[in-house]
Amino acid sequence: MTNFIDVALTPAEALVMPADCFVVVDVLRATTTIATLFERGTLDLVVVDDIELARRRAHDEGRLLFGEVGGLAPQGFDHGNSPLEASALDVAGRRALLFTTNGTTALCALAGRGAVVAGAPANVAATARMAATCSRVVVVCAGSDRGARFALDDFAAAGVIAAAISIRSPGARVGDAARVATELVEGAPGRLGALLRESHHGRLLARLGLAADIEFCARVDSSAAVPVVVDSGPGWATIENRAGMNG
Repeated sequence: MTNFIDVALTPAEALVMPADCFVVVDVLRATTTIATLFERGTLDLVVVDDIELARRRAHDEGRLLFGEVGGLAPQGFDHGNSPLEASALDVAGRRALLFTTNGTTALCALAGRGAVVAGAPANVAATARMAATCSRVVVVCAGSDRGARFALDDFAAAGVIAAAISIRSPGARVGDAARVATELVEGAPGRLGALLRESHHGRLLARLGLAADIEFCARVDSSAAVPVVVDSGPGWATIENRAGMNG
């Protein structure tokens, strides 16, 4: 059972917070896409923090290449970073690779520092079940500008995740940031969706014609996946779906 829950506003903050489980959230859109790809049957997924490494490893390992720069798929990528698109793909048994501006950088930065899970409202119940087996849990906002700045969308999603973990561990102490994040989204149906749409990142996606992705990212429990980092090295991490391994 979890004894302490908090939220890190950026990955750099998480690096100085003691925890045995880090739940990384990049709701718009990397961790939502990851949860969706595993829900569709992806065998495993490599995340990287460098676009050229992404191209090279995807080619060498025969992986489907997903990702974005500025919200759009870079030249030569098989697919963008759209969870809505991913929800319609036949990826069962396939291996994939994902590069994004913020989310994959955060996952790579935290890899090896304890259990690292890719979480989002899309897989919040499954993520909370896994996290509730750990004593100290930090929900990490991927942020913007490669993790250097606060992002409202991730903070709101972190509140949803922290609340779900708290429900499964009612005696857990809650840190200041987790308390504020939880209060931000509680008590009003549709609050999460509104915050995602109103965030800087949400407005950017809308201008790019990707508003449908925002609505998809606001959906709760569209995936039962538990994407956990199982291996890592400089600038990369391998993620597998560990759903069903925790009560």
